[in-house]
Amino acid sequence: MDDSAQPLTGVTPPRGRFVEVEDRRLWADVREGPSPCVVFLPGSGEMGLDLWLSFDRLTRSRAGIIYDRAGTGWSSPVALPRTAAAVAEELEALLRAVDVQGPVVLVGHSLGGAYAQRFAQLFPDRVAGMVLLDPVHGAWNEAMPERLRIKPNASTSVVVTDEHRAAARRWRESVTTDLPPRIRQLVRERHVADGLRTGPREGANFTEILDELGPGPFAAPTVVLRAGAIDPLQAQFRSADDLREQGDALRHMYEEALPPGSLCRELPTATHSDIALLFSADVADTVDDLDEVLRDR
Repeated sequence: MDDSAQPLTGVTPPRGRFVEVEDRRLWADVREGPSPCVVFLPGSGEMGLDLWLSFDRLTRSRAGIIYDRAGTGWSSPVALPRTAAAVAEELEALLRAVDVQGPVVLVGHSLGGAYAQRFAQLFPDRVAGMVLLDPVHGAWNEAMPERLRIKPNASTSVVVTDEHRAAARRWRESVTTDLPPRIRQLVRERHVADGLRTGPREGANFTEILDELGPGPFAAPTVVLRAGAIDPLQAQFRSADDLREQGDALRHMYEEALPPGSLCRELPTATHSDIALLFSADVADTVDDLDEVLRDR
């Protein structure tokens, strides 16, 4: 696609700063603390401040970064979709620009999990381990029954109606209640302005990203945190039975992809869309689980 996502203008986030990375500005909030630094990668159509609660909880005791990759949030616009390699290379440039040394822990949700895996493939010495929240994996289509496989450019054929946008707005209001007031206001305004456009654009090359990742195991020690409940946003486009079957296939896929010593946990009440937003305590606990995995290596 040659369309470009436009960042929200005229408003500055209450935290963080803009970092010059190559030919663009990326918004980032960087907190210092003990290593390894935890770097958050939101899912498609999301932005750094969506993950504020997990970021804030974890960075009380360690270094961390949330940021908006180009084309999302308050960062510079770019044409979407992008390759996973392009996102990974941009993240490496950001880490150098803010002087983050040594291996990091990547916390990636959904498509952000795919970007985390590609980063680990391209920059293995930069990654201590990964916490992946209901992530995309290269074996996705191989794991699915034929009718549930994602076809090339599938997201561009999805018709997003005013009813879908209204449902997403109600859902967003329900999952942002615990954010600090100013952050909550900006996050809601940003998503209303976006109107469910950036997510499908970022995911338009889904099958190409699967090919980039390949079907092999995760490229670093990994703890997968899996959602166990039916997602209300996905349920607008697929039946509950299909989503349950998809969930069973993903559970098996994750277990097959885990390197030795890695873990997969399930949150029975979490959904794909809210696992990174409402379950900050579980995300923090899962990072602690990864610390245990790393100590046992």
